Amino acid sequence: MVGAVALVASLIVGPAATAKSDAASAGTVVIGHDQEPVTLNNLITEGNAYTTSLVTNTVLASASVYNQNAKLVPYLVDAAPKIVKPNPLTVSFKYKASAKWSDGRQLTGNDFRATYNTIMNPNFDITSREGWEDIASIKVNGKAVTVTWKKGKAYAAWDALVATSPYPAHKMAGQNFNDLYRNSIDVASGPFKFVSWQKGTQLVLAKNTAFTAGPKAKVDRVIFRYIPSTPSLFQALQSGEIQVTEPQPQLQIVDIRKNSRFKVQSGPGYFWEHMDIQFGPKGHPALKQAFVRQAIITGINRNQIKQALYVSPGLVGSAKELPVLQSHIFKPFEGNYQPNWKKWSFSQKKVITMLKAKGCTGGPNAPSANNSAVWSCPNVGKLSFRFTTTSGNQLRALTFEIAQKQLKSVGIELIPRFGPAGTVFGQVLPSGDWDIFMFTWLGGPTSSSTSFGLYGCGGDQNYMNYCNKKGSALLQKAQFTPDPAARAKLLNEAEAKYLSQDVMSVPMYVRPGFLINSTSVKGPVLNPTQQGSTWNAQGWTVG
Repeated sequence: MVGAVALVASLIVGPAATAKSDAASAGTVVIGHDQEPVTLNNLITEGNAYTTSLVTNTVLASASVYNQNAKLVPYLVDAAPKIVKPNPLTVSFKYKASAKWSDGRQLTGNDFRATYNTIMNPNFDITSREGWEDIASIKVNGKAVTVTWKKGKAYAAWDALVATSPYPAHKMAGQNFNDLYRNSIDVASGPFKFVSWQKGTQLVLAKNTAFTAGPKAKVDRVIFRYIPSTPSLFQALQSGEIQVTEPQPQLQIVDIRKNSRFKVQSGPGYFWEHMDIQFGPKGHPALKQAFVRQAIITGINRNQIKQALYVSPGLVGSAKELPVLQSHIFKPFEGNYQPNWKKWSFSQKKVITMLKAKGCTGGPNAPSANNSAVWSCPNVGKLSFRFTTTSGNQLRALTFEIAQKQLKSVGIELIPRFGPAGTVFGQVLPSGDWDIFMFTWLGGPTSSSTSFGLYGCGGDQNYMNYCNKKGSALLQKAQFTPDPAARAKLLNEAEAKYLSQDVMSVPMYVRPGFLINSTSVKGPVLNPTQQGSTWNAQGWTVG
């Protein structure tokens, strides 16, 4: 899928699922991942996870895919979609004559239109309707599609929207889409098809022999092995239980780089780590106060965290390779990046001064690593906050520990609330029942254009419940501004004047991407977007 900014007991689904560990064999590639999908429907909230897309991108193929250079290239369509008319924005494209479903039915424009109708159905828990909700009409002529947006609503990320994976119209008809593909996918349009899913252990795909829209897969099977523990994941790699992994940055990578049995690719990507702050009714009341949020970002030494966890261990070559992120909208490697958050420099003394000035009591008079006193502020209570992130992730746990100690030194308490990815992303994050939530957004070149969805008032993925009406208006205007330079100006204005001043979230850094594979597997190439490591899995070979 190319779109929204990409989680117990064993259940055997489909044939050939067993508790036995499948060893690598000729024709089989085993991918290790630390997170397991909740569902295989990547259009609903529970399925809005990177781990879901790694599977579904190979089964429910996209019209176009992001390659290793973050460029959209045609896949199921016969050529790049083109603009027919700028206002109202009208775009046309055509699916390949060879594009079909694995059950023999032709893949047509009706599948795209049915996907649109499903996304716009209010009865379904769709992650984001951004861009779709402004479509005025969809005209279909066999495999040809013409999409027209409402006048004045020239959606800036139109190319990513029409690149989305079409869902099969004949499978969605009459179904509750919230339950579709929860445990299996019974049809495929990509180079692989679903075979089985033993929840808690592994998911198996096989070559889709009916696929003719592109080169057929060279391996017979791809197995996703789910290993939530960081040490266990790397042990599985060393032992040969898994052959490919796309880990989050972890300290074990430094040693893996020295091992000639593995190839390690790394580089910057559209992945940004951050600590979101909850503004809604279920969040701590103190977080609704700007001075409290400003105290939090001022009390966290982001540069020290980066240095301790990435630079000193050798995960990145130098501090210059991983600057502290000073924008939630653009990445440091993008031309329109401006350090809009640089104003919030680390100062423990300043934190104490600002809290005292607001009448807060009970905290320390000076920063101290041995401090145990916690501030209480008028009408909002004790500055003690729940801190949510995924369990089992070693580097995230270390990030929390450092931030916790830094804030403890100035009288602000963080209480860990870690959980499995499927729970914290599928349930806790959208519920709004949290205070501070650390995670990574994964996107692509159009991520800046769709910032309204994350930070605008009522944005589909604005799980913080943050709302600044003036900033939101600028973000929404940018969403429909075709000219890239004018759009970037609006986005930077919104962030500099409103978002960064409000401190709705703490930007950390653009997380480097890593892709590790055994040298016995040829073909994996690091992808800097949410398309992920399986973007070219059909070309992988073993031997």
